[in-house]
Order: sequence, then C-alpha cells, then structure tokens
Amino acid sequence: MRRWRVPLILSAIVVVAQLVPTSPLVEVVTGAPPADVRLVWPVVHIVFAPFTLLADWLNGGSTADLIGFAVWALVMYVGYRGTGAPGHRGAVREVVYAGCFLAAMGLFLAWGTLAPRPIPRLVASDSALVIFDTHSHTSLSHDGRKGFDAAANAAWHARAGFDAAFITDHNVFAPGREPRMLNGEELSLNGLHMVMLGNDSLVKNKPWDGNFDSSLALLRALARPPSAFSFQPFLIASLPEYWRNHWGPDVGRVVAAGADGLEIWTTSPKAMDFPAGQRREVIARARSLGLAMFGATDMHGLGYAATVWNVIALPGWRALDDAALTRALLEAFRAEPGSVRVIVLRRRIAPTRPAQIIGMPLGAVTVLRGASRGHGAALLGWVWGLAALANRRKLKAES
Repeated sequence: MRRWRVPLILSAIVVVAQLVPTSPLVEVVTGAPPADVRLVWPVVHIVFAPFTLLADWLNGGSTADLIGFAVWALVMYVGYRGTGAPGHRGAVREVVYAGCFLAAMGLFLAWGTLAPRPIPRLVASDSALVIFDTHSHTSLSHDGRKGFDAAANAAWHARAGFDAAFITDHNVFAPGREPRMLNGEELSLNGLHMVMLGNDSLVKNKPWDGNFDSSLALLRALARPPSAFSFQPFLIASLPEYWRNHWGPDVGRVVAAGADGLEIWTTSPKAMDFPAGQRREVIARARSLGLAMFGATDMHGLGYAATVWNVIALPGWRALDDAALTRALLEAFRAEPGSVRVIVLRRRIAPTRPAQIIGMPLGAVTVLRGASRGHGAALLGWVWGLAALANRRKLKAES
C-alpha cells in the first residue's frame, strides 16, 4: 500500500478540487464570474493537462509566482530523491539525475514560453460582444521576439479568441496590417509607458522622455492636439510603470494631463507583481474619475496562453472596417468607460510576502477547481499511468 501513497494523495487532491468547482474566469472589477463568455480548450490541451494547465498558470504569473514554482519544483525533487534507499545512491548517479531534472525543467519552460502549443480560447455567447486586446507587440519592438511579425501576432490573438487587437510597438508605427489588427503605439517616457490607441502616424517619444514634466506635456498635447497632431488618440497608462515609478499623487498628474484609461491587469511578470490592495485602490480611483479600465496581454511573442481579455458590447461591429471599428471602440471607451470589462483566468494572488511561500500549491488548487471534467480525468490518467510504470520498474528491479 505504501508504494501507492503518492498517487492516492494526488488523486484525492484532484477529485476534491473537482467536487468544489469554480468558474475558471473572473471579472477583475466586480470579482464575479462572467455569464456571457466561456473558455474552450482544444482536445490536446485536455489530454496533456498536467503540462498545459501548469504552463497556462505560469504564462499569467508574476515574478513571485515564477520564483515560487522553481523553489517548489526543487523542493519536491530533493524530497523525492531523499526517499530512496541510501545504499542504492551514488554521487555520479545523483549528478546525472539532477542534470536530467534541470534539462527537463528547461525543456518544459521553453515549450511553455516559445512553442505554439494548445491554449484556451475565449468565446462569447452574444455576437454583439467584441473581445479585444489593447496592448501587444511585434518584432518591431526592441524587446519583441524575433520573427513575431504582425501576421504571427494576428494568428496568436485569433487562437486565443480575440476579435480585434491593437498593435502597440515601442515608439514605432507601422499601419496596414492584418484585418482586425488596429493601429496604436506604446510611448516610452520618463518612468512612464503610455499605450496610445488610434493614432494615424508616428509620435516620437523624444525629447518628451527627458523628465516627468516633459512627458506630461506630451500627454497634454496629445489630449488636446495642436497643429502638430492631426488626431486625438486614446491614452492608457501602462503597468507596471505608473505603479513602480509614479504611484500616489503622480498618478493623478498623469490622469490630469490626459490619460483616458488605466491598465489594471497586465500579464507581464513584473506587472503581475502589482499588489492586490493597490489594484483595488486604482479601480476605485478610476471609477471615481470616470476612467476606462483595461487588461493587457502585453504580448511580445513569448508565453503562448492568453490569460486576460477585454470585452465590450458594440452592436453591428462585424460590419465595420478596421478604421471604423477603431473609431467605434474609442468612442465607446470615452462615452461609457464602465462598459469595458476585464476578464481573466482566475488565479490566487498572495497579499503578502510570507503568503507567497504557499502561492504555488494554493494556485494549483485554484487551477484544478477551474479545470474541466476532461482535464480532471486526464490528470487522474497521468497519475495512475505513471504510478503503474514506476511500480512495474521497481518490481523488475527487485526481481
């Protein structure tokens, strides 16, 4: 019975989590599960549940989550190797095993980050809903993945369930892209990144990035365009920059200078370190000021699962061309800021540093509760299949 202890414990965790299910999706502002959108998982995603679910969780994780995963993986490996009979261990063998473990970890992380693997797709039940992204990049950005061009960006967004997405490369403007890939730019300013939607030409970040005051001057110019600008773009303060560099009164100065909206959920590791308490503070401030709130994939060609989507009702949008759709979206953002809903894959965010120590196991339980019944069955199959193989190998070694 002892040899089946681990698979029995793992199976119990999976079964109990599936007996108390929760929606895998949640609206960031209200904290409620959305009723008019749902996730669809490819069959391959379900079959390879141990790998795909973990990769999805890591794709949407913070720096602390990634560190926590590495630490827990190491602890479990050391614990597993430490349960073996000392007489059967040797230094060379342990070094080889450790090397294989590290190589397997590296391959998994490379697969989860770089491979066009199966990912969940968001689907709306109402044709009037637009699922969109306000912040993504191509290889034209200095930190964009090589080869991740506009076509690759469009293909990724389509796979993840987006109906439209703004390409906002850093200080670069390149119109004329794939259908439903809308014009934008990300301005790198003084400790501040501003996502600009709807511009029709390049806006240079220099010399406006020299200091915070000059950056605010650019925002004021864009919000009330003089002859230098023939358009009035929609401006969104990006995470994590406004939180890390301009928290407090400076956020008010950014809003007063012309920011139309704030990112409240951005799936880059540094941005996901944004404390939950300060996220609630930003949400309250945005509501009181009538600012639109957005989630951003901040896609650079790395990390293949989308874990955040924006949803808005815009009847008749399918009949619009890209330029008309851009105008309609920006008008809706300005007229009804609260109409934008930020939908994310549900995850547990540790409120304190000590709580981050158990963030990985608690996160795993959250993922299991939101997984489909198919995922649960696949996980049990993997647990008992691997246990049977290990037991067979052990019996063969003893005989």
